[in-house]
Amino acid sequence: MSAWPLTLERLSPGASASIMAINVDSELKKRFFALGLKEGVHVRVLRRGQFGGPLHLRVGTSELILRVQEASCICLATPFAATHPTTSSL
Repeated sequence: MSAWPLTLERLSPGASASIMAINVDSELKKRFFALGLKEGVHVRVLRRGQFGGPLHLRVGTSELILRVQEASCICLATPFAATHPTTSSL
Protein backbone atom coordinates (compact mmCIF):
# COMPACT_ATOMS: atom_id res chain seq x y z
CA MET A 1 0.00 0.00 0.00
CA SER A 2 1.35 3.42 -0.99
CA ALA A 3 2.05 6.02 1.70
CA TRP A 4 0.60 8.86 -0.45
CA PRO A 5 -1.79 10.43 -0.47
CA LEU A 6 -1.93 10.53 3.30
CA THR A 7 -5.54 10.40 4.43
CA LEU A 8 -7.04 10.95 7.85
CA GLU A 9 -7.84 7.28 8.54
CA ARG A 10 -4.10 6.45 8.26
CA LEU A 11 -3.04 8.96 10.93
CA SER A 12 -1.91 7.38 14.21
CA PRO A 13 -3.42 8.30 17.57
CA GLY A 14 -1.63 11.36 18.98
CA ALA A 15 -0.53 12.55 15.53
CA SER A 16 -1.91 15.63 13.83
CA ALA A 17 -1.84 17.25 10.41
CA SER A 18 -3.48 19.94 8.32
CA ILE A 19 -6.31 19.13 5.94
CA MET A 20 -5.26 19.58 2.30
CA ALA A 21 -8.41 18.41 0.49
CA ILE A 22 -11.79 16.85 1.18
CA ASN A 23 -12.99 14.50 -1.57
CA VAL A 24 -16.70 14.02 -0.87
CA ASP A 25 -19.98 15.14 -2.43
CA SER A 26 -21.15 18.69 -1.81
CA GLU A 27 -23.73 17.80 0.86
CA LEU A 28 -21.23 15.89 3.01
CA LYS A 29 -18.64 18.63 2.46
CA LYS A 30 -21.15 21.18 3.85
CA ARG A 31 -21.66 18.97 6.92
CA PHE A 32 -17.88 18.59 7.42
CA PHE A 33 -17.53 22.38 7.09
CA ALA A 34 -20.18 22.88 9.80
CA LEU A 35 -18.19 20.52 12.07
CA GLY A 36 -15.00 22.53 11.45
CA LEU A 37 -13.42 20.12 8.95
CA LYS A 38 -12.18 22.21 6.03
CA GLU A 39 -9.02 22.78 4.00
CA GLY A 40 -6.17 24.32 6.03
CA VAL A 41 -7.54 23.26 9.43
CA HIS A 42 -5.34 21.39 11.92
CA VAL A 43 -6.76 18.01 13.05
CA ARG A 44 -5.46 15.58 15.71
CA VAL A 45 -6.42 11.93 16.13
CA LEU A 46 -7.07 11.36 19.83
CA ARG A 47 -8.13 7.71 19.69
CA ARG A 48 -9.15 4.96 17.30
CA GLY A 49 -12.05 2.62 17.88
CA GLN A 50 -11.23 -1.07 18.15
CA PHE A 51 -11.87 -3.47 15.25
CA GLY A 52 -11.89 -0.72 12.61
CA GLY A 53 -14.21 1.53 14.59
CA PRO A 54 -14.50 5.32 14.31
CA LEU A 55 -11.82 7.94 14.93
CA HIS A 56 -12.01 10.36 17.85
CA LEU A 57 -10.69 13.70 16.56
CA ARG A 58 -9.88 17.15 17.86
CA VAL A 59 -10.52 20.00 15.44
CA GLY A 60 -9.70 23.33 17.03
CA THR A 61 -11.38 23.26 20.44
CA SER A 62 -14.03 20.73 19.37
CA GLU A 63 -13.94 16.95 19.52
CA LEU A 64 -15.85 14.73 17.12
CA ILE A 65 -16.17 11.12 16.05
CA LEU A 66 -15.77 10.24 12.37
CA ARG A 67 -16.30 6.94 10.52
CA VAL A 68 -13.17 5.43 8.97
CA GLN A 69 -14.84 5.46 5.53
CA GLU A 70 -15.42 9.23 5.77
CA ALA A 71 -11.93 9.82 7.18
CA SER A 72 -10.46 8.10 4.11
CA CYS A 73 -11.83 10.95 1.95
CA ILE A 74 -9.85 13.63 3.81
CA CYS A 75 -6.34 14.21 2.40
CA LEU A 76 -3.70 15.61 4.73
CA ALA A 77 -0.47 17.56 4.51
CA THR A 78 2.62 16.17 6.27
CA PRO A 79 1.69 15.01 9.79
CA PHE A 80 3.13 16.62 12.92
CA ALA A 81 4.63 14.55 15.75
CA ALA A 82 2.61 14.08 18.91
CA THR A 83 3.48 16.59 21.61
CA HIS A 84 2.03 14.66 24.52
CA PRO A 85 0.85 11.09 25.17
CA THR A 86 -2.77 10.20 24.45
CA THR A 87 -4.97 7.16 24.96
CA SER A 88 -4.67 4.93 21.88
CA SER A 89 -8.01 3.10 21.88
CA LEU A 90 -11.61 3.69 22.92
